[in-house]
Amino acid sequence: MFVCAVPGISPITSISHPGLKIPPGCELVVGGEPQCWAEGHCLLVDDSFLHTVAHNGSPEDGPRVVFIVDLWHPNVAGAERQALDFVFAPDP
Repeated sequence: MFVCAVPGISPITSISHPGLKIPPGCELVVGGEPQCWAEGHCLLVDDSFLHTVAHNGSPEDGPRVVFIVDLWHPNVAGAERQALDFVFAPDP
């Protein structure tokens, strides 16, 4: 069994979790609410909430595979996005 608890660290992003391989026994709980993961479907998570991931399946079921994409939270205004892009821009 594998469990990972991640505190909500960013009120400015949402995380997209497209399920590539979701074996039996995998679960995602966000803000105390269980979420339904399914292969071939995308799950959008508000990163400002505590979320936990667990793989309660057997090793024979294989790993959980998701493609994680960070997106701007819909409540972040365009001007705020531009300011954050400037602040966190990589050095030339």
